[in-house]
Amino acid sequence: MAPSASPEFLLVAACSAWPPTDRRAESIRKLTAGDLDWARVVQTVSRHRVAGLVHEGLSHAGSAVPLDAASAIGAQAQALVRQNLASTAETLNLQRLFADAGLPIVFFKGITLAMLAYGNLALRHSRDIDILTDPDALAQSAALLERAGYRRYQPPAEFAATQLEMWMHRCKELGYIHPEKKIEVELHARLFDNPRMMIGPPATDRLQTVPLVDGTGVRTFGQGDLFAYLCAHGAVHCWFRLKWLADIAALLAQQSGGMEPLYRAAEARGVGRCAAQGILLCRRLLGTAIPDRLITKLSKDASVQWLEAVALKAITADQELNELPFGTARKNLSLFALRQDWRYRLVEVEEQLISPVDILTLPLPKQLRALYPVLRLPLWFWRRGKSSQQD
Repeated sequence: MAPSASPEFLLVAACSAWPPTDRRAESIRKLTAGDLDWARVVQTVSRHRVAGLVHEGLSHAGSAVPLDAASAIGAQAQALVRQNLASTAETLNLQRLFADAGLPIVFFKGITLAMLAYGNLALRHSRDIDILTDPDALAQSAALLERAGYRRYQPPAEFAATQLEMWMHRCKELGYIHPEKKIEVELHARLFDNPRMMIGPPATDRLQTVPLVDGTGVRTFGQGDLFAYLCAHGAVHCWFRLKWLADIAALLAQQSGGMEPLYRAAEARGVGRCAAQGILLCRRLLGTAIPDRLITKLSKDASVQWLEAVALKAITADQELNELPFGTARKNLSLFALRQDWRYRLVEVEEQLISPVDILTLPLPKQLRALYPVLRLPLWFWRRGKSSQQD
């Protein structure tokens, strides 16, 4: 366990371990018997977006919880269920619309992961619906979403075609929202901003279908691709949300044949260090039982040990990553340690020299793209000055 973690964080982490066990329940009861700042517990639940898991964990353990804290966590959990039910209906609707248009897509994270990891829709928080489309079909997919009533909010709808091309060169997705349904969709042309994060796209012949309603299923990544992606996604964000780690732990717990095949699948896709970081964090924070031989193998890499230490500071903090002193800087530095491939690191240099915020602040045509690295610092100072004036 992280030595600097607060007892409030430790309780939230104990509740986030899955599946429910007697050991988990005893750990929860022991932590709730201590002196806790329950307002801080509620804040930690909200920051890590694990209300469903914490609500279930406290209920399963039969722990005594102050009424105001129980009400706050219960309200978050109920909102999660309503959101997930609405997302389920809309996911099925979107799958039908894309199928009718002959546009192949894959859903990932969201409700498909909720069902695969936890077996129901009441535990995992999902903010939006993530869709992966073929880059060549991005324009057609975007047009379909707009015909379905969605409006693009990131980047803004007024972006010119050349500016949108610049955005997609730097960023992996377009953000949409349905004004009436209040549902957000992220339309991905690739899985990561850095296209060299993973080796190759997910294999279409290894997709799996997740049953949702009345036998109707939704397509998502195969087991190996899914695990590799989730580990890389968590690592890219320095694992600063506990919910990402909880997903990994829940998937690892299902591996009756051992965890090594999943780790090897991540290695084959170039994200072995990401998986090693995630697995070691699951062991430390969520009590996931990892075979000794695998721990020995993962711990040999000094870079993995450093990555684990960096992520521990991010995940156990009360603040969001960008609010921590040098938090963003540590995260950006850790990105270079995730892969040893020099081509990945070269692209990462370009990624960090061109900020999506800069593109939104000052949209430039494609011909002037080379100016963004030069303008990075002036634009940062301009934004800070503008923010100070508003305060």
